[in-house]
Amino acid sequence: MDERLSRVLRERVEAYLREAERMLRAADPGAAWPTVRVRLLPLATAWRSLLTQHGSGARGRCRHCDRAFRPWRSQRPLCSVWRTAHAYLVGGWPSGGGQ
Repeated sequence: MDERLSRVLRERVEAYLREAERMLRAADPGAAWPTVRVRLLPLATAWRSLLTQHGSGARGRCRHCDRAFRPWRSQRPLCSVWRTAHAYLVGGWPSGGGQ
């Protein structure tokens, strides 16, 4: 991806997330609920899509992160996407660091 396009994409995603956080931290969250809902639904969809892309492949490992054959590592920990999802969406890191 072009460096400029990558920068613009990152800036837009970060702005979207900042705005969602701002709405969620508002003094009266009930007043802005329809707007917050509009922001949260795409976030849930985005997480679901990201986790689908990082789903288990034939060897039970992340299809996206484990593309290369690595004979020196027989057991790889959960990929960073799944570890992050668990930490933020479920609570805490998986026991054993995701191994």
